[in-house]
Amino acid sequence: MKSSIKQTIALFGAGLNLAFCGTALVSAQLPSSDAIAQLPQSGSWEIQRTPSASTLYVPRFVQQAYKKQTRSPDGRPGKNYWQNRSTYKMSITVMPPNRTVSATEEITYFNNSPDSLSEIPFRLYLNAHRPEAIREKPIDESFLSSGIQVDEFRINGQVKAWNVSNTPATTLHMIKLDKPLPPGGSITFSIRWRYDITAAGGWKEGSIDQTTFFLAYFFPRVHPYNDTSGLDFVPFTLGREFNNDFGDYTFEVKVPKNFVVWATGDLLNPQEVLQPTYAQRLQESFTSDRVITIAQPAELQQGRVTAQSDTVTWKWQANNVADVAIALSNHYIWDAGSVVVDPKTGRRASVQSAYTEAAPDFKPMVEVGKRTLAWASTQYPGVPYPYSKTSIIFGGNPGADEEYPMMVNDQSNLDREGKPNYGFTRFVATHELLHSWFPFYMGINEKRYPFMDEGWTTAFEHLLAREDMGVENAIAFFKAFRVTTWSTPGVGNDIPIITPHDTLFGAGSYAFGDNPYGKAALGYLALKELMGDVAFKAALHEFMVRWNGKHPLPWDMFNTFNDASGQNYNWFFNNWFFSYNYLDLAVKSVQPIKGGCILQVENVGGMAMPFDVNVVYADGSKASFRQNPRIWQETPQMAIIQIKSNKTLKSLTLDGGIFMDFNPADNTWKGS
Repeated sequence: MKSSIKQTIALFGAGLNLAFCGTALVSAQLPSSDAIAQLPQSGSWEIQRTPSASTLYVPRFVQQAYKKQTRSPDGRPGKNYWQNRSTYKMSITVMPPNRTVSATEEITYFNNSPDSLSEIPFRLYLNAHRPEAIREKPIDESFLSSGIQVDEFRINGQVKAWNVSNTPATTLHMIKLDKPLPPGGSITFSIRWRYDITAAGGWKEGSIDQTTFFLAYFFPRVHPYNDTSGLDFVPFTLGREFNNDFGDYTFEVKVPKNFVVWATGDLLNPQEVLQPTYAQRLQESFTSDRVITIAQPAELQQGRVTAQSDTVTWKWQANNVADVAIALSNHYIWDAGSVVVDPKTGRRASVQSAYTEAAPDFKPMVEVGKRTLAWASTQYPGVPYPYSKTSIIFGGNPGADEEYPMMVNDQSNLDREGKPNYGFTRFVATHELLHSWFPFYMGINEKRYPFMDEGWTTAFEHLLAREDMGVENAIAFFKAFRVTTWSTPGVGNDIPIITPHDTLFGAGSYAFGDNPYGKAALGYLALKELMGDVAFKAALHEFMVRWNGKHPLPWDMFNTFNDASGQNYNWFFNNWFFSYNYLDLAVKSVQPIKGGCILQVENVGGMAMPFDVNVVYADGSKASFRQNPRIWQETPQMAIIQIKSNKTLKSLTLDGGIFMDFNPADNTWKGS
């Protein structure tokens, strides 16, 4: 700032910023010389600029990645970036009402790292059901089981002992190798295993009813070994989501006749498992704009749908995905249709739903899925849906509401009178489907940085809701469901979003649920407003191009937004993601001047939030002036806004909309 201006102006002592409100709004600028002459002449008027930090805190493990050139400070994968992967072949048998799931599995693991690996980490997620497992919330006794039982284990064809010395309280299981696996090498594990589905109370998986099961997190898998922290020993506990390598899967599911199987991936043998009429219906649905009912419960009970051998084996394939899930039932309605997800090529994706007659709110689910995939493919994130299909499954109450690659497992929502709550069921399904991009397309570590998937998904969810529900209703819903939970002071409310999620214990804590969802979503939406739609979407797409199918860290994301835009937004990232800030503005003062007034706004909570200045004039007319988050860049604690008008001001109010002010009592000024 020029010293002459600095000596001339000082706005109420603290670091301030100035913006003008009139027929046009210009934010983050100093006032003109004419405006300066109109400012009140009493008091101290020197602007004290205390800009936010222009650099981000970078942990030592990320600094090491820069030195090794596996990651780059500009946000790109480094020239030495690597990640390991596996291929999975499974043969799974499920015979309801028997709740035992048994399988043989072959895993070929490829070591793309520069390190020799003397031990391999396996995840047995369903060992979370064991009585001694680590848990963060109470569970019902029906949740308990003996976990995954391994009956035979081979390495490269040779029978080996399944090491029982591992700690049973965790889902991590280490396998020590006789000879280290060298860089560029591969190894094959063969496992024969089984587990018992719990009768009730599973964590987004398990028995929905006696003959309807949802299999999730159910198979032994190799846990990621990565370029930043090597073997990552984050324990799995209830309420935590996941972090897996990408892999290729081929698997078959043997079930009794008259059972339908839905799963991640493409069904390879529809002509073998379905009778001709139903195979034809399924095939037609792949190109149909309308919803086709593939099968009804009565048709299944009459033996008309599936092949009529005693058992039927459904074969599936899914490539380059982070997980697979499976659902099966002998009495679900099966609907299907399709939607264009890539207008440039005309590529379609299949949208299927499976639900019981007791869940009438699921009847529109195919249309909900079509709308969501089409909107997300073309609007936000604006990348064509990356898979060939999705299935929306009624997952029972409670314990559902979760996303998987190409799968959604949701509960039904009925009111006290048993009437369907279509709106909320649609909202939840939409949210889970939007996860197809974050974390699955992008390979996010949900255990440690869930704000990189839940936050983005929640932001997209709100943008879609503005179109489907209307702006006013979408704002009200977002505030009620995503913001009010942290609108009052509480232990942990202000913990920075960047805090590694696995360091927070207690699934009921404020930070555990609020940081990844509403708080992070508001940060992304504020960034969108700060950058402008075009620049924001371009940077988002660049991030997705760079890290699709890989494992980005927050610093990769932040640095890519800076690099792609040619701007340094670290001040904003520090403010929203690294700081103990919250949402709270206050009207400090209103000073009349010639041709309007000067409004002083104090940023009590510290977050660089956008807001409206809503004014009412003495003649009853009204006006609203939008303030961009950039007004807080140079002077984070205070901003000065000039309202230009020849009318007498009666009152004004600061309104953050979805940026819900935690103390609205000091947001209004009324004239004498």
